[in-house]
Amino acid sequence: MPFHYVLGNLLARNEGAIGVLFLDDTGETIDLACSDFSPYQAKITGAYFGIYLRQMERFLATNRLGEPRLVHVEKEGLHLYAKALPDGYYLVLVQRQPAVVAHARRSLDDAAAQLVRALFPGS
Repeated sequence: MPFHYVLGNLLARNEGAIGVLFLDDTGETIDLACSDFSPYQAKITGAYFGIYLRQMERFLATNRLGEPRLVHVEKEGLHLYAKALPDGYYLVLVQRQPAVVAHARRSLDDAAAQLVRALFPGS
């Protein structure tokens, strides 16, 4: 699949990155690339973050505030970035602190554009 390379490249291009997740419209992990996370830990992180993203989407829609494009959650020791893709999919980068946020966001945008071209032609 074309997204394996994109996920691995995004992980490799970001210092302190510990996982990259490709989530479907239900928050389920379709594929992942990990360094310090085990695949199980990454899938659990994806599941909980997917729940958070769906709740945020419902809140925004209910209040007619638009749709999320990029979500950045910073917690103790971690940064989680989620880039919205077509059809409710998300690309998620998990990075340890300290993080170079601008670089992470730029490389996430680049990877998301590659996925959209490969998996969602015409979007």
